[in-house]
Amino acid sequence: MPNERALETVDFTDDEREMLLWVPIIKEFGESVIGLSSTKNYTTINPDFDSVIWNVSGAAPDSFTSHSYKYPVVGALPYIGFFDKEDAIAEKELLEELGWDVYVRSAGAYSTLGWFKDPLWRSMLDWDLPQMSNTVLHELCHSTLWMGGEGKFNESFASFVGDEASRRFLQSIADEHPEVWATFLQREEDSAAYRAFMHAMVTRLRGLYASGLSRSEIVVQREEVLEQARAEYAELDFHSAGYARALNPDRVLNNARLKQFRVYNTGLNDFDDALARFDGDLKAFVETARSELTRRKRRERGKFDPYAALRELNPPE
Repeated sequence: MPNERALETVDFTDDEREMLLWVPIIKEFGESVIGLSSTKNYTTINPDFDSVIWNVSGAAPDSFTSHSYKYPVVGALPYIGFFDKEDAIAEKELLEELGWDVYVRSAGAYSTLGWFKDPLWRSMLDWDLPQMSNTVLHELCHSTLWMGGEGKFNESFASFVGDEASRRFLQSIADEHPEVWATFLQREEDSAAYRAFMHAMVTRLRGLYASGLSRSEIVVQREEVLEQARAEYAELDFHSAGYARALNPDRVLNNARLKQFRVYNTGLNDFDDALARFDGDLKAFVETARSELTRRKRRERGKFDPYAALRELNPPE
């Protein structure tokens, strides 16, 4: 249903209505200010869908080797999504029987990369503005640049650009909505601490996995590392209760969960350095990355390394 019609016919709460009105403003910012692709995404809403997608991913218990799923057009990805939680649990059990670590997580949105007109879900209207802006801009990044077979880079690009674009959008409305900007700054601080901790844990485990020990010895020592990490994390201070309980004993902590820190936000220094070469001009960076990286992938084919190409990306002369 078109958003405009939904506003006239659906019995939204005041908060839902306000959030729905923000969506075209966020899209316009992403398209005009950041240079993200103009699409029909999020111009419609499914007012009867208030659920989530369930993503299932697997990894080896003694390495960060992912269980991959192959898809038409987009290539291989390290996860599969389900609309029905029971189907996700069935996939989880199958992977566990095959000896994989498994992580099942909910996803509040998805992108069909411009192939279809992605709708909003009513459940998304319960979010706050920082989460909505980040999600909409992240998914628009996927429609802007997606290279088949480069799942890790694609997610890292969308995370980097989406995070930076969301920050700039929220900063642009900070004078009119100081409480939103304050919430964002606290969440940004929590997120940075959380990511740093998880990346450090991944680095420590990578050393263990490369140690040459037997698989059984690695698995035993891995559990010791993870339990120590839970204890250390419990001593950290966060603004958000969600971040504070992220490593509680009832939360899954295995390679399938941790490998996302080798998928999302991978090569952040490379992205930071590239944006600096563009003097912080995010729009110019996005436009050049979209054209040049796509061109190089077509030219180099199997030899293409997106991160090497990113390190060589410069503003056009």
